[in-house]
Amino acid sequence: MSTINPQASEKIDLYIAKFEGEQKLLLSEIRSVLNLAEFELVEDWKWNAPNYNHKGMICWMACFKNHIGLHFFKGSLIPDAHKLYDAACMDKGSRQVKYKSLADFDAEKLRYYLFEAIALNKKGDKVKAKKINTDVPEDLRLELSKNPIAVAFFNTLADSYKRDYIEWISTAKQEKTRAKRLATTIEWLSEGKRKNWKYEKC
Repeated sequence: MSTINPQASEKIDLYIAKFEGEQKLLLSEIRSVLNLAEFELVEDWKWNAPNYNHKGMICWMACFKNHIGLHFFKGSLIPDAHKLYDAACMDKGSRQVKYKSLADFDAEKLRYYLFEAIALNKKGDKVKAKKINTDVPEDLRLELSKNPIAVAFFNTLADSYKRDYIEWISTAKQEKTRAKRLATTIEWLSEGKRKNWKYEKC
């Protein structure tokens, strides 16, 4: 096993222990691969979730209602050789692999993404920031005008949080994806949620 941050590892132990059944098994299986000595990853605890580092951040994982998400910080620079990236979760440079059941999990495929991520950090490669127009797009402006609760909350957000929503909508590659993200944006704003609310707490 690689050198581990004891305090973080204890928190991860407790995090995994609170789940049951297949979710718990999946988290344990993923963690066992991440902790293989060949990767020399260091466990960390950030954003109330397990994080893994090697000369910088590599990935983090979390248990959601219907899946386990493994997020690669520089996933956009890693060729998706095994077609594991979730198309709906391609924000900025990160990419998410979703595991809905043990049948989805393949240790050898995961090893490929880990080796690639580690190589990127060793070379010092970074995700290039894209300059995205932060003006409120017309379709979002229209939907906000129909939803006083959503627009009221949107107007209270700092520019960085507004930009999270705007980028998410603007980077959709297909119209149906954009429409879905737009509807979700209005729903979350109406509930007083920021774009990354799922990651702000357990």
